[in-house]
Amino acid sequence: ALQAAADRLSEEVLRKRLDYWTFALGPKFSEKERARVPLYRDYSINQVEYCRNFIFQRNAPIHKIFERSCEMGLLNLTADKVTQIFGFRKHKRLRGKFYTMLEKIDHGHHVLRAYAKDAVARMYEKFSTFLRVELCVNRMKDLRLNKGLENLKRLRQILTAATDRFASFEAQALNVPVDFPLFQRLALPVTVGKTKIPGIKIHDTRLLRLMEALLHEGTQIHGWRTAEIHQRITTAFGLAQGAYSLTQLRYDIRKLKAHGLLERQGQRYCYRLTDKGVRVALMFVLFHKRVCGPLANSLFDRRPNQQQQPGSKIEAAYHKADAAIQHILDQLAVAA
Repeated sequence: ALQAAADRLSEEVLRKRLDYWTFALGPKFSEKERARVPLYRDYSINQVEYCRNFIFQRNAPIHKIFERSCEMGLLNLTADKVTQIFGFRKHKRLRGKFYTMLEKIDHGHHVLRAYAKDAVARMYEKFSTFLRVELCVNRMKDLRLNKGLENLKRLRQILTAATDRFASFEAQALNVPVDFPLFQRLALPVTVGKTKIPGIKIHDTRLLRLMEALLHEGTQIHGWRTAEIHQRITTAFGLAQGAYSLTQLRYDIRKLKAHGLLERQGQRYCYRLTDKGVRVALMFVLFHKRVCGPLANSLFDRRPNQQQQPGSKIEAAYHKADAAIQHILDQLAVAA
């Protein structure tokens, strides 16, 4: 309804209302004065703002996605992209300013701004579920139009196309991975019936061993019984007798079942990971053995020699990560 009302706001409607109010509030002239001077009213557009709202069903994803897209927008919104959005022709004698900036106002809410000549494009959150794309033009000549009210229809067409281009660019920036609090959610306790089951901590060595054992392809075919899982864990990790009992294993299995990571196969007491459990187990195991473990070894134990680096893409990535972390530590030391 609001969009339909805005579309009906044409030049004729505005001129009619402006004529009424200027006659009611403006100065009055006699017939003699009007006969001597050809008086008429002319209306012009000095500043115009045009916006488009994208409405989300819930506010949970919009804030995180928008914050991440702002970071991408600062990198990718170059002068070439900004001129394409506004439809300007870029040349050496172009007046005005071309840059992008990110502001934090109103309790830390982000506002992404892209300036071009005397125009500005903004994108920000509104009312928790609105993502607003907004254009503000302060000089009509930048759009090759004069200030006359008769150019309102053409101005609306130009700004509609500009918001489409801006929204298309931001659609690519919004298609980014954001922070998902997986470890934080799993660490919270869950209630099954009247029993409160503790959460799954990322540093729980027993659960890490159990997840790694359950990732074996044999469990996904017919499942494993508790005794088989216990034997595999003690054998694979070289645990002494009594270091990990069947009672402890049953407790850990119960915890995984309560969090929806483990399931029984039919009526048999054979267990295997659910689809969610496979993804969670991979995250836990890979984080410790392929991400956190190697990087922590370089920081606290021994850093591998860069002169004898193996010809592996994974090892090259580890060396780059080590250098990046060391650079951050150096910058923090300088700032302190």
